[in-house]
Amino acid sequence: HVANMYPIELDVAKSVAASKAVVGVTWDAVAQINAQHSHDQASVTKQQAIDLLRKNSRDAADAVRKFSDEELDNAAPFSLSADAPMTAQYVIEDHAMRHSFHHLSKIRAALKK
Repeated sequence: HVANMYPIELDVAKSVAASKAVVGVTWDAVAQINAQHSHDQASVTKQQAIDLLRKNSRDAADAVRKFSDEELDNAAPFSLSADAPMTAQYVIEDHAMRHSFHHLSKIRAALKK
């Protein structure tokens, strides 16, 4: 799921970096994407998931490094946040980067039980 979202989250960040509003992204849309992904990838092996995560996280890191300071500072309305203007830097940090850490902390907590 996280590996699958990296390219999507980067496309959103690129839109904001170009000062283009992000529209139509809602929590319902996110839930639908996640449900469809879960259904479509039900037979993926652990190794396949790890391989995709490594590839897409590496590609995402490379893409983030290419953002200019000006692009990172650009802001645009962001539908997932009630159309509040978000900078590209915020979108990258709060979505693409935090996403994996959020899930990792949940996994670690579950393993401690």
